[in-house]
Amino acid sequence: MKGDEFNMVDGASGQVQLLFVRHEGAIRAFVRALQPSLADADDVMQETFLTVSRKAATFEPGTNFIAWACGIARLKVLENLRQRKRATVLSEAAIIALSEEVPAPESLEEKERALSNCLERVTPKMRDLLWRRYSSRQSSDEMAVETGMTSLAVRVALSKARGFLRDCVSLELETVSKS
Repeated sequence: MKGDEFNMVDGASGQVQLLFVRHEGAIRAFVRALQPSLADADDVMQETFLTVSRKAATFEPGTNFIAWACGIARLKVLENLRQRKRATVLSEAAIIALSEEVPAPESLEEKERALSNCLERVTPKMRDLLWRRYSSRQSSDEMAVETGMTSLAVRVALSKARGFLRDCVSLELETVSKS
């Protein structure tokens, strides 16, 4: 985040909250990779946001915010697992090992840029379906009613769109790495 944007929000807490919102997708992906339960992942995200806000004064602007926030999220995942004392898919050791390497912001920016380029190549109808699913969080049934498609047709179209985007982003990133 640029320094001017960072200073637009009053107080350290407000500044890191702005950064958290900006990078929520990356932090949520990190948490979901470690926390199989969607409900538990949401709880961890809330706890992470609160802790990030409380510890705002310890964050140094200009350093890797995502790594800092994901470090807090990792501790919150472990705390959540201990509190729930559930059988989990991943052991604490596995969670620690997986969370040791946080993606660099540059690679996330490259992926975002590649995804943006690929979304431009998707038909408007597919883009609308993707927006409904991932921005508005509509179910296949809700989308079917609103678009006049069957629920199965919506799921098939989304599957094809995700496959196209996955392949397209991979090719975009390969091109960037060869440059």
